[in-house]
Amino acid sequence: MLDEVSYTDVYDLGNKLGYLPYMIQRFVELIGEKETIELLKFNEKKLKTVIRLNNLKAQFSEIEFLLLQKKIVFKRIREIPEAREIVHSPISIGATIEYLNGYYMVQGKNSMFPPLILDPKPHEIIGDFAAAPGGKTTHIAQLMKNKGKIISIERSKRRCTALYSNIIRMGVQNTIVINTDARDIVKSKIKFDKILLDAPCSGSGVIINDPSRKTSKKEEDLARYSKLQTELLDTAIQTLKEGGTIVYCTCSLEPEENELVIDRVLKDNDIKLVDILFSFERGVTKFANYSFSPELKKAVRLYPHKTNGEGFFIAKMVKESG
Repeated sequence: MLDEVSYTDVYDLGNKLGYLPYMIQRFVELIGEKETIELLKFNEKKLKTVIRLNNLKAQFSEIEFLLLQKKIVFKRIREIPEAREIVHSPISIGATIEYLNGYYMVQGKNSMFPPLILDPKPHEIIGDFAAAPGGKTTHIAQLMKNKGKIISIERSKRRCTALYSNIIRMGVQNTIVINTDARDIVKSKIKFDKILLDAPCSGSGVIINDPSRKTSKKEEDLARYSKLQTELLDTAIQTLKEGGTIVYCTCSLEPEENELVIDRVLKDNDIKLVDILFSFERGVTKFANYSFSPELKKAVRLYPHKTNGEGFFIAKMVKESG
């Protein structure tokens, strides 16, 4: 419908689609009017369902065979060996016996990149901060071949239930779930080899999945999220071994929740950004009245309309000294 109409006024389009005006203004400042129109139009579409095959339960070829028997048509995603995009399914993909048995996880494509970028190894101790509902924890376990140890931390007791359920369903055996605020984990004296921090955020990158986010967050909420994200990242750095790796990500497009957070911790800690080798847009070094370190170009931004997936920001850092 939107593709059939020529919208030249991005603010008019934003108003018609129900966005708060401040969001449109910020998108324009970030990516320009033309791309903002593309983003707004894309957010009105429905993403293809993507699943992550779980070779902790069966070989990829076996799972594919079972899907084909159910006349489920899928295609592989080049950058992610374990991902399959569902082209057609005569049944609900989240209600098959294979799903219930943990042969796959229904998961957004772009949310699979942070664990791949973290690159966990079977002998390592991994921290997953703010871990529910468990898509990334179970992906990390899969990449570790169910070896090593994952400490999966989730503040919400209710969300811990979903996290634990997915861990059991997916056959994960190397994970401990801790129901606590990740900012308190420093008291435990645990030291991690690697940490994935998928920080709580405004969610402006996942409007395509949740249109309520067009109006649910006010501009002043960004400062509150940014403060929490900085505190969580500071905690992660404290609990990381020397030479260890942190992957920080959000499903927000807002620089205050992304580049600003990383810029702060770069100034206050002995860490350095590591270049991410996937071919995505790079982090920004200027936004509004902010200027960020040129190092932020090593981070990546996954814009929905450019990646055909959820919006994400991902940064990879290494701790230089303890």
